[in-house]
Amino acid sequence: MVKVAVLIVDDDPGFRRIARTLLEARGLAVAGEAADAAQARAALAESQPDALLLDVNLPDTSGPALARELRAAQPELRILLTSTDDTIEAVDGVADFVPKTELVSADLIGYFSN
Repeated sequence: MVKVAVLIVDDDPGFRRIARTLLEARGLAVAGEAADAAQARAALAESQPDALLLDVNLPDTSGPALARELRAAQPELRILLTSTDDTIEAVDGVADFVPKTELVSADLIGYFSN
């Protein structure tokens, strides 16, 4: 079985470490990490992941804006937005949302594998 490869996009290196550990513990592969949209675009082109775990607030753009851009270019890309702000909502047709506080209990394999 081929592992689903996920690119982690978040400006907080501590969160990226935690997310990597969580994803790998769930049997997902981490294709790489990026701290902002510019790095995410480069990493996406280089590693060609199946999915993104994408922070809502990035230093150079918003996560939802980046999600729309990337999905327009790659409609099959699965994107899960995350934030410490649990009032954020999913971006219809583009990305789902899970608060960072709920990632540990979220069905990440189910989301990223569909």
